[in-house]
Amino acid sequence: MGNSWSFLVSSLTGLIGLSLGVIMTYRISDRGKRFEGVMLAFTAGLMLAIVSFELLPKAFEIGGLKIGLIGIGIGIMFVIVLEDYLDKSKKIQKDTDNRYIKSAILLSIAFMIHNIPEGIAIGSMIGISDREGLRFAFAILVHNIPEGMIIAMPLIKSKVRMVYILLIVSFISLSMGIGAIIGLTLSQVSPECISISLGIAGGIMLYVTTGEIIVKSMNQWKGRSITISIILGMILGVLLSHN
Repeated sequence: MGNSWSFLVSSLTGLIGLSLGVIMTYRISDRGKRFEGVMLAFTAGLMLAIVSFELLPKAFEIGGLKIGLIGIGIGIMFVIVLEDYLDKSKKIQKDTDNRYIKSAILLSIAFMIHNIPEGIAIGSMIGISDREGLRFAFAILVHNIPEGMIIAMPLIKSKVRMVYILLIVSFISLSMGIGAIIGLTLSQVSPECISISLGIAGGIMLYVTTGEIIVKSMNQWKGRSITISIILGMILGVLLSHN
């Protein structure tokens, strides 16, 4: 019962939060190149802040600077290898509607890795008290809304239907449920493992944000609004990270 309850709470936490972000993004999409560029820039700034002020500091705090940096290096190397593989895909090269698919795949993998430690935290809190676990799960749910926006943007740009995007975030949410079972079952989780997983997720997100999302936003629209949107996204990310 404990494992099932922990899995259900964590999975629903991820699913509801990510789905709300997807729905919000879907409703405000297709409003012209400038708006799309601004939205891409905003989500890029948001992701940079989440990585810089939440993910990586936690990785360094839990496992130390060295372990966190190793995780970042692994994440970057992983994304380079995967990127080379995806670049060889004829479908992605020839189909202009799919030019954002690579970013979406990389981000989905990053968030799956990122959600496991969050699930571990929820499962550990439920192991102490259902009330504390549910309170923490709600905070994670709110935090997952902008993450859903980040995942949805490149998929929407690639003309992926809403139902398929929701299926993707449902799959991503399962990783949080798996993490919750780990957190509830194990009396102690290796700090190094948590730190390195956070570092890997952070490395992937940093690479995709700087090498894909920001570049695409600037290609979509040239102007001061892109810079301002990145800054506003970072400010929101800072606020979310310090709640």
